Amino acid sequence: MDVDEQDGLAAGPSHHSRSRRSHPRSNRELRQEEHRRWRPREPEPQPLLFYNRDEPYYEFTNFSHHPIEFRGRVYPTSEHLFQAHKFLDYHPDIAERIRCMPSPSAALREATRLNRLRRADWYDVNVGIMDMVLEAKFTQHPSLQRLLLETGDRPLFENSPVDSFWGIGEDANGRNELGKALMRLREKLQRMPH
Repeated sequence: MDVDEQDGLAAGPSHHSRSRRSHPRSNRELRQEEHRRWRPREPEPQPLLFYNRDEPYYEFTNFSHHPIEFRGRVYPTSEHLFQAHKFLDYHPDIAERIRCMPSPSAALREATRLNRLRRADWYDVNVGIMDMVLEAKFTQHPSLQRLLLETGDRPLFENSPVDSFWGIGEDANGRNELGKALMRLREKLQRMPH
């Protein structure tokens, strides 16, 4: 008996004479491919919004009270450190005054009041500085690092109604640079061995 006859195909010149094994893909493979193509997609991860003190993930804001050690000094919050960076290398006395402010909002107000004295390249370096500040905050506080990693691949949004650069702003169409910085940090931490 011919090999083709063993497979249930008659030998001979017709198109049925080729063995199934000679086809590039079997019917089963085609069905599996079709199933993969039309299978429902995994649902998109739910966005995670953070901003308010009395809501989950307030720790992701720069106002959360997680002190950061930087260059031998302790900054009460990441907001203190970020605002101090506007002056750190050019006006260290102002940076020190900002570091000693009683609250993150006071540190922000003082830095804003003295904007004319901040480093000239601030808008070229501010996102990179935020990346550095957040890395210091989250690596110096292992519980925060775990919390950030537990967010998986959820999109992170600072739900600030007043800041359309670092947050999503009043119309929810802001740049969300703080959320993006946190997602970059999370991706970096996910790649590190634990």
